[in-house]
Amino acid sequence: MIKLIVAVRKRPEMSAQEFHKHWRTDHAQLVRENPATLKYVRKYVQCHTMLDEYELGEVAYDGTAELWFDTVQDKDAFFRDPDYLTSVQPDESRFADMTQTVFFVTEEEPILDNTTD
Repeated sequence: MIKLIVAVRKRPEMSAQEFHKHWRTDHAQLVRENPATLKYVRKYVQCHTMLDEYELGEVAYDGTAELWFDTVQDKDAFFRDPDYLTSVQPDESRFADMTQTVFFVTEEEPILDNTTD
C-alpha cells in the first residue's frame, strides 16, 4: 500500500474559512462520489490546519490530503481516469493554489500507535 500526501495551499484571494468550507464539503463530496475514487482509492483523509494557527501568522500549508492506493500504478491510473479529469481535477484549482501545492508518494513505516486498545 502506498500513500500520496498532498500539502495544500489555499488560493490567495480566499479566506481560510472559505477554503476549508469548500474543501471539506464541496470537494470532499466530489471525491467521495467519483467512480474513479471508488475504483482506485482505498482511503482518503483531509487534515485541515486549525483556524487558531492563522491568528499566529502565515501558515506553511493550509492542510494535507492523504490518499491510499494499492500500487503506484493505481495512483497513476486514478489521476489519468476520465471521471477524475472531468469532475475532481477542475475543482482543485477553485480552492487550492496548485502552483504552491506539493504532491509526494510515500510508504508508511509505523513507529508507534497508541490509538488502539
